[in-house]
Amino acid sequence: MTWGTLMSRAHGMCEFCGGMDDCLPVEVEGAGEILICSICDGDPPVEHWRCLESAAKSDVPEVQVAVWRKLGEIGEPWAAEIRSTMQLSPEARALV
Repeated sequence: MTWGTLMSRAHGMCEFCGGMDDCLPVEVEGAGEILICSICDGDPPVEHWRCLESAAKSDVPEVQVAVWRKLGEIGEPWAAEIRSTMQLSPEARALV
Protein backbone atom coordinates (compact mmCIF):
# COMPACT_ATOMS: atom_id res chain seq x y z
CA MET A 1 0.00 0.00 0.00
CA THR A 2 1.37 3.41 -0.83
CA TRP A 3 1.96 6.02 1.88
CA GLY A 4 -0.74 8.26 0.38
CA THR A 5 -3.30 5.47 0.27
CA LEU A 6 -2.56 4.48 3.86
CA MET A 7 -2.74 8.10 5.07
CA SER A 8 -6.02 8.59 3.22
CA ARG A 9 -7.58 5.42 4.64
CA ALA A 10 -6.49 6.35 8.18
CA HIS A 11 -7.31 10.04 7.76
CA GLY A 12 -3.75 10.73 8.91
CA MET A 13 -4.49 9.30 12.37
CA CYS A 14 -3.26 6.31 14.34
CA GLU A 15 -5.59 3.43 13.55
CA PHE A 16 -5.38 2.28 17.18
CA CYS A 17 -5.79 5.45 19.28
CA GLY A 18 -6.57 8.24 16.82
CA GLY A 19 -3.38 10.15 17.67
CA MET A 20 -1.86 12.29 14.96
CA ASP A 21 1.75 12.64 16.11
CA ASP A 22 4.58 10.76 14.43
CA CYS A 23 2.43 8.17 12.65
CA LEU A 24 4.27 5.42 10.80
CA PRO A 25 3.19 2.49 8.65
CA VAL A 26 3.53 -0.79 10.53
CA GLU A 27 3.31 -4.21 8.91
CA VAL A 28 0.68 -6.54 10.35
CA GLU A 29 2.10 -9.97 9.58
CA GLY A 30 0.08 -11.67 6.89
CA ALA A 31 -2.48 -8.85 6.67
CA GLY A 32 -0.89 -5.66 5.34
CA GLU A 33 -0.07 -2.28 6.83
CA ILE A 34 -1.74 -0.04 9.38
CA LEU A 35 -0.87 3.47 10.50
CA ILE A 36 0.35 3.63 14.10
CA CYS A 37 1.52 6.57 16.22
CA SER A 38 4.80 6.54 18.11
CA ILE A 39 2.97 5.99 21.42
CA CYS A 40 1.19 2.84 20.22
CA ASP A 41 4.38 1.67 18.54
CA GLY A 42 6.24 2.05 21.85
CA ASP A 43 5.50 0.63 25.27
CA PRO A 44 2.63 2.68 26.70
CA PRO A 45 0.97 1.94 30.05
CA VAL A 46 -1.61 -0.83 29.82
CA GLU A 47 -4.47 1.65 30.30
CA HIS A 48 -3.50 3.35 27.02
CA TRP A 49 -4.71 0.23 25.24
CA ARG A 50 -8.29 1.02 26.23
CA CYS A 51 -8.24 2.89 22.93
CA LEU A 52 -8.57 -0.49 21.26
CA GLU A 53 -12.24 -0.58 22.25
CA SER A 54 -12.93 1.99 19.53
CA ALA A 55 -10.38 0.52 17.12
CA ALA A 56 -12.08 -2.89 17.48
CA LYS A 57 -15.05 -1.44 15.58
CA SER A 58 -12.96 -0.68 12.49
CA ASP A 59 -14.19 -2.13 9.22
CA VAL A 60 -10.61 -2.37 7.90
CA PRO A 61 -9.46 -6.03 7.98
CA GLU A 62 -5.81 -5.11 8.64
CA VAL A 63 -6.83 -3.04 11.66
CA GLN A 64 -9.17 -5.76 12.91
CA VAL A 65 -6.36 -8.32 12.78
CA ALA A 66 -3.90 -5.98 14.54
CA VAL A 67 -6.42 -5.11 17.28
CA TRP A 68 -7.35 -8.79 17.78
CA ARG A 69 -3.71 -9.75 18.18
CA LYS A 70 -2.87 -6.84 20.48
CA LEU A 71 -5.86 -7.51 22.73
CA GLY A 72 -4.69 -11.12 22.99
CA GLU A 73 -1.36 -9.89 24.41
CA ILE A 74 -3.00 -7.82 27.15
CA GLY A 75 -3.65 -9.79 30.31
CA GLU A 76 -6.55 -7.66 31.54
CA PRO A 77 -10.21 -8.74 31.80
CA TRP A 78 -11.37 -5.68 29.83
CA ALA A 79 -9.12 -6.67 26.91
CA ALA A 80 -10.58 -10.19 26.82
CA GLU A 81 -14.08 -8.71 26.94
CA ILE A 82 -13.42 -6.36 24.01
CA ARG A 83 -11.88 -9.21 22.04
CA SER A 84 -14.84 -11.49 22.70
CA THR A 85 -17.27 -8.91 21.32
CA MET A 86 -15.33 -8.10 18.13
CA GLN A 87 -17.16 -8.74 14.90
CA LEU A 88 -14.43 -9.67 12.44
CA SER A 89 -14.85 -9.45 8.69
CA PRO A 90 -14.41 -12.73 6.79
CA GLU A 91 -10.99 -11.48 5.58
CA ALA A 92 -9.84 -10.75 9.14
CA ARG A 93 -11.31 -13.98 10.51
CA ALA A 94 -9.17 -15.95 8.05
CA LEU A 95 -6.01 -14.31 9.46
CA VAL A 96 -6.52 -14.46 13.23
